[in-house]
Amino acid sequence: MNRHKVSEPNFFDKIEPGTPDGHMMKVDIKKIAEGIEFQGDESQSYLKISSGEVVLFTDEAIAAAESDEDLSEHAEWYREAIEQAREFINNEDDYIPLPSKYEFHEYRVMEEFILSLPIEEQRDELLSLIKGKGAFARFKHGLERFLLLDKWYQYRDQALAKLAKDWCRDNGIEFQ
Repeated sequence: MNRHKVSEPNFFDKIEPGTPDGHMMKVDIKKIAEGIEFQGDESQSYLKISSGEVVLFTDEAIAAAESDEDLSEHAEWYREAIEQAREFINNEDDYIPLPSKYEFHEYRVMEEFILSLPIEEQRDELLSLIKGKGAFARFKHGLERFLLLDKWYQYRDQALAKLAKDWCRDNGIEFQ
């Protein structure tokens, strides 16, 4: 659902400064990483330039926002999601799409993590577990057996934060 193409010429020339002093505010890198991580096949996360907020829109919310459907019978949370999606549709230049979940190559991160392990037995077994269908579940079970689950999540979080920082740098966005 990428509505903007970053390669479009002068795309970032359209960006309005986000703070009164004329500078974009610093974004929370953890929020950017979470925005990347929580996307699905039917959702996309964006950075709202004017506020530095990371927002996620589902395809369903965008479709409902584009329709004239009466929302009064829906739950409050749903109405709020649709209103936020309408605000997005009416102000798309205030939003930058975050990298999609497909730009975070978790399988490659798993391989890099395994190769960084100092114990050969662990490396060999975990490498064999990530071959074929069901690799992620087998990998998780292997990590539990070797008591490496916390270490894996730390490594994965660092890789996700690196992707988020690289994206910010590539787009001229300050982060903290």
